[in-house]
Amino acid sequence: MTVEQASIEQVFQKAGYSSSTDYAIKKMQEELLRELKVCSDRIDAFEAKYGMRYEEFDKRFNDLTQFGLFEREDDIMDWRAELVVLRGVEKRLAKLVK
Repeated sequence: MTVEQASIEQVFQKAGYSSSTDYAIKKMQEELLRELKVCSDRIDAFEAKYGMRYEEFDKRFNDLTQFGLFEREDDIMDWRAELVVLRGVEKRLAKLVK
């Protein structure tokens, strides 16, 4: 470690972190938790709108005639995408926690 790197590490230590890596990990965890919250809120909105979870919505898609077909098609694609993003964020977060 160079003198410059050592002094940079001291800045992080004075801020209460064990290292710049520790700081980066904590900041990434905060960002991933924020993303997780955004995805969860969007999924919750779909669940509230339709009164069910995605799996049931997918099974009953054609029976939900109180909603237009285009609206249902848009929602199922967006809902599915949010679930994929949510799983990806959860996986990345799990790697940081190890």
